[in-house]
Amino acid sequence: MFTEPVSNVCREAMIQELRTDLRQMQRGLRLEAREKHSVSTGIASLDDILPDRGLCPGTLSEWIASEAGSGATTLAMQAAGRVQNAGPLIIVDSRLSFYAPAFRAVGVCTNKTILIRPKSRADVLWALEQSLRCPGIGAVLCPIDRLKTQEFRRLQLAAEAGTAVGILIRPPTATRQPGWADVRLLVRPAPSPPQSFHRRMEVRCVYAKGGMADQSVELEMCDETGALRLAAGLSDSAAALRTAGVQDPSP
Repeated sequence: MFTEPVSNVCREAMIQELRTDLRQMQRGLRLEAREKHSVSTGIASLDDILPDRGLCPGTLSEWIASEAGSGATTLAMQAAGRVQNAGPLIIVDSRLSFYAPAFRAVGVCTNKTILIRPKSRADVLWALEQSLRCPGIGAVLCPIDRLKTQEFRRLQLAAEAGTAVGILIRPPTATRQPGWADVRLLVRPAPSPPQSFHRRMEVRCVYAKGGMADQSVELEMCDETGALRLAAGLSDSAAALRTAGVQDPSP
């Protein structure tokens, strides 16, 4: 039986196809392993738009506030508090913007929190990098404005070398800057119902390393208790459409 030899073009196509299949299989295994070790933000509907259904140790996430009072800091603090079961939370804050007695309102345990207040920007970057590299840390949180590409890359490598969930609170200008974070979330206020004691916010995942981005969810926070949940009045179908990044067609 005569067998026609495989041409170089066909051989190369077969090899490329095998490489693609192998990369997809490896990526699937990595994502499955990361999801097992991810930590919930404490809000199931927010976890749904994250690539690992939570935040993973050894990664960086950006929480970008579209404007003052958008709720980005509250969400980031609550997420950081959830990770304290794995280790202490380190807050690097040169702005003196965090008030320890108010931590409990967002679920942060003061006994497991280390508050660092550097005097200069150089000290902020040094403290942040060292904290991210430190083993046994649950989360590292820092509000920071400017980050050069090289500085951001150093922080990302420091996060990979450590055990902490890195959480950076960023200003609106960060959306126009390149970054090295594994997840980038944009938080902006949303209209609240009349005479409501709940403040609404939209959280959009604008970048997710190795996952789908441009997904969003609308949350509401009770002004009295600080509790966060999926915005009331959103039907299951509407919530699903929002999570998928599709506009609800109903009037």
